[in-house]
Amino acid sequence: MSEVRRRPAVAAAALTVLGCAAWSVYSLTGPGRNNGPTEAVTLYDPQDARQVAGTADDVFVGTVAGRTGERDIYGIVSDTYAVRVGQVFKGSVRDTTTVSHYQGEEPLDDGSSYVFATGRVPDGQSHAVLLETTPPPIGTLAAPAQTNSAAAASGGRTISEYWTWAVEHEIDVSPRQDR
Repeated sequence: MSEVRRRPAVAAAALTVLGCAAWSVYSLTGPGRNNGPTEAVTLYDPQDARQVAGTADDVFVGTVAGRTGERDIYGIVSDTYAVRVGQVFKGSVRDTTTVSHYQGEEPLDDGSSYVFATGRVPDGQSHAVLLETTPPPIGTLAAPAQTNSAAAASGGRTISEYWTWAVEHEIDVSPRQDR
């Protein structure tokens, strides 16, 4: 297929996916329609750390200091946690930050450490965990990385080495106007 015909075809496919995703979110969470759990539509593969890193604004190790409340971000109700930031793989998050975690997933444990892949929340002060990306708690960054996908195979790396590698080889899956 020629480049001239391929670009409109790719743009049409992207618009179709985005339109279907928007309609799904509206139909599942629209006024009076949110009667049960919803399923997330993501552009990234939550099992591929490179795609997660490419989607996230920040990737870091954090220790949960405690649950601080809940918030609604664009119709997604989340618990909020105070998280002490440890090693940062990507981004500029520091000290203790507020992290939102979707209520439909397993709650975070006080005192446990996790690798968080987050996006910034519209308030500009806090972060929301990317849906379906929170792994089990980690004991130490020197532990072997556990993966569930051949695309994200750890290659025998430690957790620290694995996430450093994922950020260095991140894959941006966001739709772009210049493609």
